[in-house]
Amino acid sequence: MNRSRRQFIEAAVASAFIGPALNSCAIGGQQTAEGSASAKALVGRARHLGSQFLDNPVGVTGMDGATSTTLPSGKSLWVFGDTVEGPFKSIHGLDLARLRSNTAAIVPMQDASQRIRQFEFLTTRDGRRPRQIVPFAADEDPAVHRIWAIHGICIDDAIYLFYHRITLLKGVDVFANFQLDGMGIARGGIDSYEFKRLKVPDGSHEFWKGDEPSFGVFVERHGDHVYLWGCLQTAMYLARTRAETIQDLSSYEYLVEAPNARNPNVRPRWSRQFQPTAPLFDSVPNEMSAAYNSYLRRHVAFHALNRESKIVMRTAPEITGPWSDGEIVFRPERIADGDLIYAAKEHPELAREGGRVLYVTFVNSTTYAPQLVELTLK
Repeated sequence: MNRSRRQFIEAAVASAFIGPALNSCAIGGQQTAEGSASAKALVGRARHLGSQFLDNPVGVTGMDGATSTTLPSGKSLWVFGDTVEGPFKSIHGLDLARLRSNTAAIVPMQDASQRIRQFEFLTTRDGRRPRQIVPFAADEDPAVHRIWAIHGICIDDAIYLFYHRITLLKGVDVFANFQLDGMGIARGGIDSYEFKRLKVPDGSHEFWKGDEPSFGVFVERHGDHVYLWGCLQTAMYLARTRAETIQDLSSYEYLVEAPNARNPNVRPRWSRQFQPTAPLFDSVPNEMSAAYNSYLRRHVAFHALNRESKIVMRTAPEITGPWSDGEIVFRPERIADGDLIYAAKEHPELAREGGRVLYVTFVNSTTYAPQLVELTLK
């Protein structure tokens, strides 16, 4: 069974909250939505640095996604979703068939406090256009199918990129609804950035099908394992494997029991079979981040809050939880009635002052470009 985007939206609006609650306070506030006292806010300052990656020589004027994978060189591979070249009035209703469904840029290490100034799009051989790095299969039609690269990890001499395969619904704007076919993995060279989509035993490219969590929206190596976050109806689940078996679907384990606010002493339990019994938190419209922060000595997650214009931060002592209530750390300014704030996530490689200053991107569907926010912890 495949999932549609509408199922994400309906679950976000109508379902009861599965994971930790939301702290609806603004930065520095200490009140929950119910008005009772909550833990002290961790973020002291938020600074909006505006749209990024638009000052480029290849005519890219719009893109979303914006997830970064650190390379052995210290540079980062930033991947984007549907990418617009040239003037456009709105991404809503735009014919996606003529757009690259994923592109990428190489970003050197830099001080991002004055925006991301140094970057270079991966281009076609003539250097005139950005190139699609995760290819379509021979039987896929760009007017019907899209390949959205999400996040990745470097292992030895390879980059493993996780991507969504989606099917567009005829006559329906992609921001209103689409069919999620599943999550795949593409393997590429660290120097060539040429990617090949891997297959699973059933002959398909989808490691996880449309009715399973989209494992790979954020990937982090921690200890002996590679951990993959996946979203199912706005709840976040966790899978893991060892680096050397990342291509083997049968090697993955799934977190099926985990500590939470009500039962903080539960010992994490893993299974070879996924069960939706251990959501770590909720209200996530698919994309997010969850990286270890040295300043806080805790794992820190960022995500957009459902379809609201809010970005949320959560923390946990271990990647398996228990995860805290959500602190609303930034409220993007509304530009138009149809604004959709999404794809919020941290870029840990840009952090400064030992993890005290963090950088988070999000996308507003009206401007359709990654926007950067600098967050300074207390």
